[in-house]
Amino acid sequence: MLQWFDPENRFWNFMNKIMDVCVIGILWFVFSLPIVTAGAATTALYQFTLKQADDEEGYVWRSFWSAFRKNFLPATALWLMTLAAAAFLAVDLWACLHMSVGGPLRVASFGLLMCLILIVSMTALYFFPILSRFHMGVKTVVKHAFVMAMGNLYVSVTVLVIHAAFGVLTYYITILFPIWMALAAFVSSYLFRSVFRRYQQEPPEDPDVPQE
Repeated sequence: MLQWFDPENRFWNFMNKIMDVCVIGILWFVFSLPIVTAGAATTALYQFTLKQADDEEGYVWRSFWSAFRKNFLPATALWLMTLAAAAFLAVDLWACLHMSVGGPLRVASFGLLMCLILIVSMTALYFFPILSRFHMGVKTVVKHAFVMAMGNLYVSVTVLVIHAAFGVLTYYITILFPIWMALAAFVSSYLFRSVFRRYQQEPPEDPDVPQE
């Protein structure tokens, strides 16, 4: 019976992780408010949740602020690149839905565009976790994000579904949006960790291979 009150047991460790996730979710939201800083905030969020997955997390504020400052420039570049890609695809989707040409050509165009949107979405999901975990430039992050996303489709699709599920929760309980985002990152981090470990165990073929 006394083990339930032991702060070191698995239940309380898990509850502590959830509490930390809630706190860092609020930090993520506050630091994302200027919009342009959302990339750095997301990188800091993932750095903490990935450490949680490894049971190596430290103090929430100290870890978040350190990661936010360290990755600000590359994370912002990746974030602006992601926004530009999203805007471009959104315009293409609008044009495809309103194009005057009908029949097989319209269906084929729509199908190809949806495939491209899916590929870009899955690749973008890896940007900030990779940046938070490894030291590399923006171009290298994009390259490895694409390779990991396409090479681990079952993980990529699962992570996409996780974010979609928390997106639905956000629609119904909008006020908890920062918490839902942090929980999505927390759950996804366990999947990303398995992918990163596999690539770290492979012998490097060139200087751009991710190194922790």
